[in-house]
Amino acid sequence: MFLSRSLVALLLLPPLQACSSSFSPLLIDRQPDASLLLPCDRPKPPPNSATDTDVALGYLDAVQKYLNCEAKHGALAAFVKGGK
Repeated sequence: MFLSRSLVALLLLPPLQACSSSFSPLLIDRQPDASLLLPCDRPKPPPNSATDTDVALGYLDAVQKYLNCEAKHGALAAFVKGGK
């Protein structure tokens, strides 16, 4: 059992060493805007006895928060791809 583990370790060691020596991390000198790393706001649910106005305001709140989150996601994706 010990011999088989040692043999497996010896066989796996050279490929792992070859991979680790050929990799060098890419350093970047820019930082994303800190607000891009915050979680998106979640819409508030309407009250239990909601009026039509409450429901409409709830939809408006949800849409606005969705659009803000979509914009943050787009900005973060652009940053990751190399944009500003």
